[in-house]
Amino acid sequence: MLGKTFNHRYIPGLDGIRALAVLAVIAYHFDFNWASGGFLGVDIFFVLSGYLITSTILPLKGNRLTVSLGKFWISRFRRLVPAAYVMIITSFVWAMLFHKELIHTLRGDAISSIFYSSNWWFIFHKLSYFDSFGSPSPLKNLWSLAIEEQFYLLWPILLLLGLYVFNKRSKLAIFVFFGALCSAALMSILYQPGADPSRIYYGTDTRSFELLIGCWLALVWPMKRLSSQKLAKEHVTKLNSISLLSFSIFMLSIIFIDEYQAFLYRGGMFLFCLNAAVLIACVCHPVSILGKLLSLKPLRWIGSRSYGIYLWHYPIMVLGTPVHEIGNPAFGRVALQLVLIFTIAELSYRFIEMPIRKEGFRAYFQKYLVFNKNQWGSFTFARKFSTVLIRLCLLVFLTGITGVVGEGQQDSSESYPTSIKIKGADQSSNLNEDVKQQQTSENDSSHVADEETETGGVQNRAPEQEENETSAKPENESYNGILAIGDSVMIDIATSLHKVYPNITIDGKIGRQVSQAVKLSPNYASFNQPNNAVIIQLGTNGYFSNDQMETLLGAFSNADIYLVNTRVPRSWEGKVNNALLQKAQEHDNITLIDWHAAASNHPEFFAPDGVHLEQKGIDTLTNLIQQSIKVHDASEINS
Repeated sequence: MLGKTFNHRYIPGLDGIRALAVLAVIAYHFDFNWASGGFLGVDIFFVLSGYLITSTILPLKGNRLTVSLGKFWISRFRRLVPAAYVMIITSFVWAMLFHKELIHTLRGDAISSIFYSSNWWFIFHKLSYFDSFGSPSPLKNLWSLAIEEQFYLLWPILLLLGLYVFNKRSKLAIFVFFGALCSAALMSILYQPGADPSRIYYGTDTRSFELLIGCWLALVWPMKRLSSQKLAKEHVTKLNSISLLSFSIFMLSIIFIDEYQAFLYRGGMFLFCLNAAVLIACVCHPVSILGKLLSLKPLRWIGSRSYGIYLWHYPIMVLGTPVHEIGNPAFGRVALQLVLIFTIAELSYRFIEMPIRKEGFRAYFQKYLVFNKNQWGSFTFARKFSTVLIRLCLLVFLTGITGVVGEGQQDSSESYPTSIKIKGADQSSNLNEDVKQQQTSENDSSHVADEETETGGVQNRAPEQEENETSAKPENESYNGILAIGDSVMIDIATSLHKVYPNITIDGKIGRQVSQAVKLSPNYASFNQPNNAVIIQLGTNGYFSNDQMETLLGAFSNADIYLVNTRVPRSWEGKVNNALLQKAQEHDNITLIDWHAAASNHPEFFAPDGVHLEQKGIDTLTNLIQQSIKVHDASEINS
């Protein structure tokens, strides 16, 4: 543990793996249809990190570490922190100047990112990796770096203890692999189909199996012992065949897997990481043909700068893309952003990452950041400009992060009503009693009533009430009863729908998922009758399983159902709409309302967050619903 040197062996093929992994992540974040599994590139990084870090500090012989832990931690600090801090400060300053509506949420994200705890920050603040209200946080990609940094702090100590406890590395390898299995099992246990997977996606405990698989590989396949000497030809053939198969599995996973598949969280991600370990093992061997192919200069260039590329790609995408274009990439904008990403990554590599790694913090600061007025005249223009700019950026960052300056407009979710419930106008005299009954019903369905803002009461209707409403229904209401269930978009159109259909019952709740609507549906069992209409507007906040949607539709199988598809700047938009279209085609009592087609080319329909509706959008969606019901009425008359 008191040694002074690291055990290095540069393997250029691993830079090729890094390149493919970071390109997959970028393609996924750009919402390219062919890279639905691009987020798995992060898994590759985790396995590779576990392998390389363990290989670096593992002694060649014996069970005593030959690398100083202090020196290891300092090297990791030099490697990761400076470039990350520059990105955090720059992104925050840019938001201060041009996206003040983000500052309210970005402040906490920045502080947690500085202390490499952003993954748990996002968990406790319920910020989904696959969603966010309005524009995503430009720092959301730093969750993975937080997990790696936590790993770098703990793993060397655990490895030291493991080498002390176990006499043989083979026994330690078994123990490490068992730890990986436990982490993967925890992910499987905590996963709930159709619910937001962010707890298990961000959690250090549920993602540590990926790093541990890399650590296990370093114990059973030490890179410093790999040699091309005395290797039979048939073994070379087997190794190259396995590497080709493993690489094919990796590429097919990037293309065909998506984040909504339950299999992914119930062992699929574990198997993918095992395949990644096999791929890394093959590429590390000197006889690997794939290793030579992945050593091509363009891939090596991207791989060596993959850290900077990963750091900068997400803030550039988020801060440089209008909200209404998220999920629908404009290729001209994508091309410009890619040029900017690679340019900044190159500058970061040349002027921040490598100089600090070679010279250390003190020498770097004295050379570039310490201001000496006696030398000011000898500075070049670029040096003078950068000196002033750095200090201005730090000043703006400190005033913004401490809340000294104003925040501007807060995220619209802060002032947005959490829910809305409307019942027919003839029930307004019983409002107080209705609210009490609804609160009891909501608690039974695991909904928190005290978070809601009520504009009217909702309760299960008695048959006598149904008869009274039917006899007194307005002329434009052909149905005996109309129920509308939805999320924040339903909240937007509730007042407009109520004007068109005064006796309509509306239940909208911000962030509502299909799984929550399934629990809510028994409260409205009285609407599951012929000559009743049920409007379902869900999918804004995420995808759902086929079983969940079937259960929800089955709760109203006797009524006419109107499914409103989605126009939301999120990656799941297409998958949600395809699923809704399929349900409409499978069931005769379901009509699809194509809100997506009506709103796709109309950003003016939406608020700045790209989710909520302006008045034009409210009027258009209301009219679509009304026209769909009129078409149904006309077809009923003709039949």
